[in-house]
Amino acid sequence: MPRRGENIYKRKDGRWEGRIAAACLSGKRKYRSVYGKTYGEVKKKMEEVRWEKGGGSGSCRIRMEEAVGIWYADKKEGWKESTYAAYRQIIEKYILPELGDKQLCQIDARVLHHFISEIRTKSRKKKLSGRYQFYICGVVLRIMSHIRKKTGLALDIPENPIGTGYQPPALPPDDVSLSKLENYLLKNIADDTCLGILTALHSGLRIGELCALTWEDIDLEKEILHIRNNVQRVRDYDGQKNKTKLLISNPKTACSVRDIPIPPALSGLLKNYRRQSTMPLVSGARGKWMDPRTLQYRFGRILEECGLGHFKFHMLRHAFATRCMEKGFDSKSLSEILGHSSIQITLNLYVHSTMQQKRRLMDRIETYTG
Repeated sequence: MPRRGENIYKRKDGRWEGRIAAACLSGKRKYRSVYGKTYGEVKKKMEEVRWEKGGGSGSCRIRMEEAVGIWYADKKEGWKESTYAAYRQIIEKYILPELGDKQLCQIDARVLHHFISEIRTKSRKKKLSGRYQFYICGVVLRIMSHIRKKTGLALDIPENPIGTGYQPPALPPDDVSLSKLENYLLKNIADDTCLGILTALHSGLRIGELCALTWEDIDLEKEILHIRNNVQRVRDYDGQKNKTKLLISNPKTACSVRDIPIPPALSGLLKNYRRQSTMPLVSGARGKWMDPRTLQYRFGRILEECGLGHFKFHMLRHAFATRCMEKGFDSKSLSEILGHSSIQITLNLYVHSTMQQKRRLMDRIETYTG
């Protein structure tokens, strides 16, 4: 089987063969084959043929399926495995089925609108968020931009058809709900799941960062959390079909590698329940590492036992950020604690002004004659 999007095979005689689509005549697509002793040699020859097809000028008639193969070859080495898995899932699930046979010069605003309409229709059971639709179209445009830059061929790249208009922010749980949750966690603190959730509640950790945190990362003498890894479940493209795996990798961005001071309320609890340095703070159900999806499921059950409405684990991060600002944190320090690349991300996405806070501020307003 060829690698999806590349159309390169290893023949029985030991040579490699690459097939490049030519014109489509009488309903049948014709292919041109190139051969080589190695996979890399064939890939290089295919790129040379594609360049000849365009003649170095004129419109770009490379098909999307071929463009994906070029994009992978040029970019994959610089991607994290999780990034590659995310791109590949989008490409194989959405882009290639709808746009794979289209020449890049045919993909305009009208085609993109039809494309997004089709994937919305096919995804009715699991509605795609506007943000994810924007991301899917963004991948299409990234591939087109890369090919235009690489080949120098004329290619008009349309705008993303999905708008980035205002979306009401997801509000974190209120103080009453968080108090109920915290009391439950404290009563069941011997359970490492509860200890882990409490740690996230008082530090703003992402769920993947919490799942990757070991006792070796917790310096109880200096009272610092060292955030160095992240756990996430990704598609295993090197293993069996439709299989996934837990991936231990660097955090989301370079800024996410950080040190977080442990607040006093949390420090004492961690000291009381300290374990061996190599053990994770939250133990996995079947292996060493906790699956973020399993932790989210456990978190949901805890909310039910507390009599609270369901909300995502990530809302603890929002609640932490909002509480910090209410306590007088400066935005630069908070941004670094959360591991953001800019202060603006912190303020726009994670800091929510409560009605109580607005009331306290408005109460400071005096009459003009006062």
